[in-house]
Amino acid sequence: MRKITVVIASTSPVNRVRISKLISTVPGAEIIAMTGDLSETFTISEAREPDLVVISSEFQKLDEFKAMKSLFYALDSRWIRVETDEKKLPLAIVHMKSGQQAPEPVIDFQMSTQVVQNQIHRAMLILRTYGNQPAPTPRKVEQTAFDRLVVIGSSTGGVDALLTLLSEFPLDCPPTAIVQHTGRNFSESLIRLLDRRCKPQVVGAQDGLILRPGMVCVAGGIEGHMLINGTQSYRCQIRPGPPVSGHVPSVDALFRSVLPLAPKVVGVILTGMGQDGAAGLLELRRASCITFGQDEGSSVVYGMPKTAWEMGAVQYRLPIQKIGAEVLRVCAQGSASLSQMAGDEKSLTVR
Repeated sequence: MRKITVVIASTSPVNRVRISKLISTVPGAEIIAMTGDLSETFTISEAREPDLVVISSEFQKLDEFKAMKSLFYALDSRWIRVETDEKKLPLAIVHMKSGQQAPEPVIDFQMSTQVVQNQIHRAMLILRTYGNQPAPTPRKVEQTAFDRLVVIGSSTGGVDALLTLLSEFPLDCPPTAIVQHTGRNFSESLIRLLDRRCKPQVVGAQDGLILRPGMVCVAGGIEGHMLINGTQSYRCQIRPGPPVSGHVPSVDALFRSVLPLAPKVVGVILTGMGQDGAAGLLELRRASCITFGQDEGSSVVYGMPKTAWEMGAVQYRLPIQKIGAEVLRVCAQGSASLSQMAGDEKSLTVR
């Protein structure tokens, strides 16, 4: 087996030692770090880029693990669970590089050395969503003609979706504001990841920040709602308040804040659980905003975009791999391009 760099993550110092003994039996495995919480785990994984992260089962029971899982995928790091208590979690179904589907590999302290080695070998053969999908076909866009603001809302599965969408954006992309539901501990890591992987400058939401072409502003896990106002320039505001549609920050709050600018806005709703953003997107569409929604086939959780589609908020429904280019085309050419888009895209659903 080739060399595999490994990070071990467990809240228990005792379990970290026990896991390290398991991993030390795997030929080629090199433990480069051991961590005690999810935030530290991602920070180290981001900096060291391990081949494999071995995570104790108590972490998977935390709500924050959903965001952590997406960030691992974006880094193209594999991970495997170690069962550390008697109540075992259900096995997820994963896609293997062979094209087959199979139960996710797990290890526990009762397994033999050979079984542990086999399970880790299987973990290294899991197909990762972002790192293995075909790159979107580049399209020529009149980059000097962007005159719109782009607002995006996403939740579960949103990290991969944003990486795919923003991979189409050029250095001088339209000013873009994004609300991504994520835990507070992962906000800075998410921003660094997007900024490292994307051509435009990606920054965290700050009160008073002016959004300019070539800038993507992300609110994730902040203590307040991100609002955008202004006519000559787009200014970010962070306003404290109760949850809107169950969330702080809220996609609905962002979308409603740009209602006065609706004819110059492109609204996008991506994969996610629940319905945050659906009502706000409907209000935007009624105010002459052009709206896009991710389709079911490319969504990790078809909740937010499904609700928006069923409400009539989504004007154009597309796979995530095609949304970025079409948003740019609308921003560059305006509504005149929409009839061409409808005729060109076999995977496009228009309402």
